[in-house]
Amino acid sequence: MSIPDSWISLTDDVFMAPLFTIKECRSLLHAIKNQSTAKESALGSPNNMHEYGVTLTDPGLTSSIDALINIKLRKTIQQRFPDIPGSHFSSHHSFITCYGAEANHDLSLHVDASHVTLNICLHTQAEGADLVFTGTRCREHVDTMPDQPVSQFKFRPGDAVLHVGNQRHFVTDLESGVRTNLVIWMRLEGEDYDHSNAWVTARCPKCRSL
Repeated sequence: MSIPDSWISLTDDVFMAPLFTIKECRSLLHAIKNQSTAKESALGSPNNMHEYGVTLTDPGLTSSIDALINIKLRKTIQQRFPDIPGSHFSSHHSFITCYGAEANHDLSLHVDASHVTLNICLHTQAEGADLVFTGTRCREHVDTMPDQPVSQFKFRPGDAVLHVGNQRHFVTDLESGVRTNLVIWMRLEGEDYDHSNAWVTARCPKCRSL
């Protein structure tokens, strides 16, 4: 896998790049669905927002994710988010999430339990189920009005979106087809991810306007 030299800015704190080839997407999706530690799992709930998905538990897969975020993407993260206190992520919660007629149909507005999130499309034939960003907020201002205009993104296989965990977002209604993404919630050691940190409030536009 080759890491792109440049990422396109979609909006504040959100960047996009074609990260994986179709072949790499298929190989990774197969490996996750057939990981040795999840033989009995088909589709479950990887967190309290996604009803359908598979959590990465296989040591080989989690080690590959560690290398992706802490080695291959280290420079990108340092450049795109220079005010984050450090670029080494001591842990991550990684899972695939599925949208389809018998899976998730949409996803309500939320922020992630992460400092930085990487969201990679592994497969899609979907109409709808687009990713929409409404602005970076701290915990105190998470329920304030959205930025205008909002930023709406339609995935293609291999596309990756990189954003801070407190960038609010949701997924529009699925109209037809299926989409499967790998989502990686990256977490810095010693930093809470409830989005009340001083460096988080410093980048919240509502805090800056006070």
